[in-house]
Amino acid sequence: MGDCLEIAALTDVGSVRRYNEDSIAVDAEAGIVALADGMGGHRAGEVASAMATQAILTDLRAAARSLARQAGDARRQEVLARSIDRANAAIRAAARTDVRYRGMGTTLACAIFADRGITYAHVGDSRIYRVRDGRLALLTRDDSLLRDQVDLGIISAEEARQSHNRSLVTRALGIETQVRAHLASEPTQAGDVYLLCSDGLNDLVDDADIELIVTELAANLPLGALHLVQAAKDNGGFDNVSVIVARVREPGAMPRSGLWQRLRRLLARWGRG
Repeated sequence: MGDCLEIAALTDVGSVRRYNEDSIAVDAEAGIVALADGMGGHRAGEVASAMATQAILTDLRAAARSLARQAGDARRQEVLARSIDRANAAIRAAARTDVRYRGMGTTLACAIFADRGITYAHVGDSRIYRVRDGRLALLTRDDSLLRDQVDLGIISAEEARQSHNRSLVTRALGIETQVRAHLASEPTQAGDVYLLCSDGLNDLVDDADIELIVTELAANLPLGALHLVQAAKDNGGFDNVSVIVARVREPGAMPRSGLWQRLRRLLARWGRG
């Protein structure tokens, strides 16, 4: 199902919060990536985000054979939308049956890579970017109060960046009976890098810096993911921060994960000192 992909993913509690309510799930072979940012406080937000990413991963893995037989953007969007609906229903059911989870919800950004293309979806303010030929492009539009206010001309983009209301989303899984996900598809090109992130990254790291880090470290995605997270922490790390970075490779190209694994083992030996 998946194209030739190299993927690195990292989630971090940040520099201020005690608990991590973000969740990530990846299956590089199947071409599936999912990232969620939970709401509702410790336990509740953590549960909602984990339920969302695992539900998406499980559903899309189960549909892999069907998608291979019935290729096409419309079919993949249909499967992705149905999977998001089921995740939404599961989160709402859990909230109804356990008082600890009342009011929990989560944002979501997820994608399927297949047939030299990507089909992606998002709900809330978790984002999906693409870097092509060194240029960063935001593919999603935040479901947030601030984004709506900027679009209506009520406040400026600069005022939005300084606002304390950045976390007020207008759409999320687990809140309404029906969730309307944004769905889209596009062709991919060898060398494209796609970035999924929680708002803990883009609230604290400018697009220009994200572009620079991804472009300069596209050949070493684990290091790139680490630098993105560290940039957010260096700028305050006020929120959990999660990233998934996926690079489309030429068919037959070998991933570079071996070097990273050797480096991690070396660092671990140094740590045991």
